[in-house]
Amino acid sequence: MKLGVCQWSLPVDGPYAIKTIADLGLKGIQLDIGSHDRGFPLSLQVVQEAYKEFTEKYGVTITALAVRELDNYGMTRKDGTPEKEIVLQAISKAIEIANSMEVPIVMLASFEDGEIKTEQDFNTVVDCLKNACDEAEKYGLMIATENLLSIEETKKLFKLVDRPNLKLYFDTQNYYLRKNYNTAEMVRELFPYICEVHVKDGADGSLSGSLLGEGDSGFFETMEVLKEKGYSGWLHLENYYDQLPLSLQDTDPMELLKKDISILENVVFETANETSTSLK
Repeated sequence: MKLGVCQWSLPVDGPYAIKTIADLGLKGIQLDIGSHDRGFPLSLQVVQEAYKEFTEKYGVTITALAVRELDNYGMTRKDGTPEKEIVLQAISKAIEIANSMEVPIVMLASFEDGEIKTEQDFNTVVDCLKNACDEAEKYGLMIATENLLSIEETKKLFKLVDRPNLKLYFDTQNYYLRKNYNTAEMVRELFPYICEVHVKDGADGSLSGSLLGEGDSGFFETMEVLKEKGYSGWLHLENYYDQLPLSLQDTDPMELLKKDISILENVVFETANETSTSLK
């Protein structure tokens, strides 16, 4: 497995964040394309060139893009409305950016305004994902859905979208936090669909509010299943180190990030270390 972090989990914004995470030993990052109100800043050539310069200099890979504006304008919005036009523009921009920056995955989340709550929501999102996959396929890109659907609902979604470049962006806390699902069981059943994973934790209803393994999401069990299944992709840290309640543990968010990196490294590499030791 390879370790990275989400841009929005860092206290440092912009391309300089690449140097910051490289200094901590992280090799990957997931970027957000930005908001509609600001014209999706990552679409600007000057911003892309800055990221290119820093990623090449520090050996960091941008593994995926996120369209977090979908939290405000969801794919569930009715076709033909101004809000849905923002949705479609955001998705199209993300695909253009991914192609330009040679980033293989565009993640489209279904949370907040875009949470799938009804059959109509489900069908609307299916249509949206079909179109996104078709557009992304022209450039050899993947579309990743991140959502709160059950195991059976997720399988149904993939069956109805029926596109080979649709994948699942998995999360180690969201399913338990929002739906009380067993996250480890979700991994077992949905593993073939997973492309990348957000790793985070929280307790007592707090999103991304605990160091890994100190929350109530069953983080360690979930990681064991990922290891059993032979997952070898990216794990992106997504705790909120500069926000409450996690920030109460340390005034320096970078120190909290370092602790999470250490926890994650111990979980991911402990088997390899034990095997190496036993062979000595």
